Amino acid sequence: MKKEILPAYFSTLNKGKITLYIRKEYEEKLSKQDINILFDLYKNSDESNTVYHGRSPCKSLLMDSLENEVLVVRDYWHGGFFGKILRDYLWQRLRPFRELSVCEIANERHILTTEIIAIVMKNIVGPLYKCKLVSKEITDTVDLMELLLRSDKNSLLARKRQIISEVAKAIKEMHDVGIYHADLHLKNILIQPTGNGTFKVYIIDLDKSRQFGEIGLNRRRKNILRLDRSLEKFKRNASDRKALPVTNTDKMRFLRAYIGTDSESKETLKSYLKT
Repeated sequence: MKKEILPAYFSTLNKGKITLYIRKEYEEKLSKQDINILFDLYKNSDESNTVYHGRSPCKSLLMDSLENEVLVVRDYWHGGFFGKILRDYLWQRLRPFRELSVCEIANERHILTTEIIAIVMKNIVGPLYKCKLVSKEITDTVDLMELLLRSDKNSLLARKRQIISEVAKAIKEMHDVGIYHADLHLKNILIQPTGNGTFKVYIIDLDKSRQFGEIGLNRRRKNILRLDRSLEKFKRNASDRKALPVTNTDKMRFLRAYIGTDSESKETLKSYLKT
C-alpha cells in the first residue's frame, strides 16, 4: 500500500491483524476505550443497531467520548456476481483510500457528502483483507427513495419542485468539480430539511466514484441516465404503492435546473431526450 495516499491529518495505528487509519482530530477526541471499540469491530456481530445509509446496511456506534455524536460503520463488499462468491473478502487494498480521497475532495469543494473518520482494515492472508469505513452520521435525513414513498404527506408534494431543483444543482456541482458517481442511485441521495423551508442535499457512497480534471458531456449524460434508470426501476417496483408521482415534466424540471445558465450543457438535454 502506498502510504502517501493517506492524508497527513490521518494517523495509522496497529493492533494484531487490525490496522486503524483515523483522522487525528478524532484520535485526540476518543478515549482509549473508544479506540479499542474501533479495533474490536470485527469481534462484535450485534445486528440490533443496524441502520441504512444509502443502499448499504450500516452499524451505528455511540461513543462515550463524543457525547451526542454518532458514527456509522459500513462494510466493504464486492458487488454483482463476485459479491455472491467473495462477499467481503477484498484484495485491491487501495479501494477504501480512493473513496477517502474523493470524499475529501468533495468536502474541500463544499459538496455535501460523507465525512470519513476512520478506515478499519483486517488482514486475512496474503493480499486478502476485510475493511470497514467509519463515518460521521448525517442526521435528520431521508433518502430519495423513502421520500418518494411518503406520498401521504401533502407538504412533500408541495415542495417537490424545490427538491428536484436542489437535487439537480447538487449533482451539477458534483460534476463541475470533476467527480463521477459510478452508483448514482435514489438511495445514495439524502435530503436534509434545514428548518427554514429549504433543503440540503447529500450525495453519499462514493466507493466506486472517480475524480477527473473535468467531466465531459458524455459522462454527465451517462451519470444522469444512471439515476434515471434507478428512478424507473423504483416506479415499476412501487406501482402498487402510494408513492409520490414523478412525471416526465418533473424530469424536464430536473434537467433545466441541472443546466441552469450553462448553455454548453444544453447538449446533455438534447442527448437525454433522444434516449
